Amino acid sequence: MRLPSHHRDPLPGTPPEPARPAGASARRRRPGIACLALAGLLGLSACAGGNDATPAAPSSADAAPSSPAPTKSFGTVRVEVSPAADTSMVNPVDPVVVTADGGELTDVTVSAAGSGERVEGELAQDGHEWRSKAPLAFDETYTVDYTARSGDRDSTGQSVFSTVDAAHEADVALNVKDGQTYGVWQVVEFNFSEPVVNKDEVEKAVTVDGAHRDGAFRWYSDRKLRFRPEQPWDPNAKVTVTANILGKDLGNGMIGNGNKTVSFSTGAEQRAFVDNNTKTLVAYVNGKETGRWPVTLGNPDWPSTTGKKVIIEQAASYAFKASSLNLKPGDPHYYPPFDASNVSRLTWSGEFIHQALPSAMPVLGVANVSHGCVGMPPEGAAYIFETFRPGDMVEVVNTDYPQADPDDGYGDWNIPFEHYSDEDWHGNW
Repeated sequence: MRLPSHHRDPLPGTPPEPARPAGASARRRRPGIACLALAGLLGLSACAGGNDATPAAPSSADAAPSSPAPTKSFGTVRVEVSPAADTSMVNPVDPVVVTADGGELTDVTVSAAGSGERVEGELAQDGHEWRSKAPLAFDETYTVDYTARSGDRDSTGQSVFSTVDAAHEADVALNVKDGQTYGVWQVVEFNFSEPVVNKDEVEKAVTVDGAHRDGAFRWYSDRKLRFRPEQPWDPNAKVTVTANILGKDLGNGMIGNGNKTVSFSTGAEQRAFVDNNTKTLVAYVNGKETGRWPVTLGNPDWPSTTGKKVIIEQAASYAFKASSLNLKPGDPHYYPPFDASNVSRLTWSGEFIHQALPSAMPVLGVANVSHGCVGMPPEGAAYIFETFRPGDMVEVVNTDYPQADPDDGYGDWNIPFEHYSDEDWHGNW
């Protein structure tokens, strides 16, 4: 059976598609605290103190760090703080830098107003610069307190700024899980919580190492990016995928709020060919035929799509309901709800390999009576379920029906590699 294109229920135990995290909703930003400038006989000023503060524009990881405000000199010591006092929307990857000219810093602390945590940093041996070591938190207000010395006199100062708020955070989720094993035709998908405008910069932030020699990206929407190798992954190998988007400007003021790294393995080369002319499924493992079974495909009103399809997910049992196809009792195509056995999903819209119903057993290898699925005898469906895995290939031919849309599952292998990155290229779907 084929479910409507909008129906994307996962099999039992399969996590739903990534949703925007709860923290991504806008929260009221904490008020900033005015920079204080305390001057003794020595004379010391916080960068951008008082009414001379010049707010810095929001920055990205690839842009120059937040500019300090003009420095004032009262005596021989000048102190600068970056980000400048009262600056908002500071990119958390921009370092906090405190510098002293004409004297030395003796103490610098940077603390978060919300969590109370102190930012780790390092003071140069000559005492002229303090620099933070790690990225800051998002949607946080930070207070910089410092002490500077000239001769035997100490003076103190304070400066406050805030980082990118929750409404401008963006994260990414992958469709592969760390430590899992997939078939050699597995496509890697990146789902962003916010639309991406700076697509080239995001692609540069993604690395895929191991089990392939060449690969390419394809955007299916402003939030969905996929990567596939030119040829299938090497069998029995390891692939590491990294999306370094922390601090990346995705566009529209959205900043990546964290990096993601996933390592998965590939299994044996496993594929199945389904031919409507002979109504058979032939399975291959590492190029060797391992099984051949009669099948039934989609009937003339619900034909099976053609082309290369990758197994998305599997379940020992899965509930099928005609209502998912908008079929009601009395419709000639209606069927009572039933639980299909040994199910391997091929498209989100509802094509599966599964054990055929008892009523279909007599026509296996003879006629097509399904709603788009590949119905198999019990031993054949069990073999595919137990031997094959997500990422393995199932190719259907000779149904005289177009391919499924490439993002209705993982039909990326129906796109010639030289056209893969061209979002406007359209095949037989």
